Amino acid sequence: MASKKERFKKSKIALLFVTSFLSMIFFDIKFIYFAPFIIFLFYRLGFISILWISIFIGLFQDLFSSVFFGINAISYFLTSILLYNQKRFFNDKPINLSIFTVVFSMIFSIFNILLFFIFDKKLALSLKWLVSDIILFPILDGIYTLILFAIPIWLFEKFMVLGFKNLWIRCKILIFQKSR
Repeated sequence: MASKKERFKKSKIALLFVTSFLSMIFFDIKFIYFAPFIIFLFYRLGFISILWISIFIGLFQDLFSSVFFGINAISYFLTSILLYNQKRFFNDKPINLSIFTVVFSMIFSIFNILLFFIFDKKLALSLKWLVSDIILFPILDGIYTLILFAIPIWLFEKFMVLGFKNLWIRCKILIFQKSR
């Protein structure tokens, strides 16, 4: 039987995957939807497992995109190879998930641009396009991660540590103290 801590980790992983999947379906913005999920798994799985998951996530995302099939898989794979060992610079805290997502998104965008250039020779690069893809969209990915992943993970951890009853009591105490 799985311990409470293992169920807690599995429930966070499932929550992140479902959030990434629903974001991919409902948002029509150029996010790298599964980057927070893969980064979260960096701290919980080994290198080979991360590479396989990156490939499968990329292929899964390719099924729902209009780009050349396999480009997202290759980009997730190469980005995971490059950044897996860099996780030591970011501790396993929810806020660092958004910061690491910005870095992941920048590297992913660079690989995507290179792969698009390799497979589509008539691709016209412009400074505006490069700045938006390498700077603006990764920052938006970080904000997306903060709102949809980091804050809910932090709240979920607080809820699991304190429990619902204790959380409710603390909220009532805080409200009562502020009303005085």
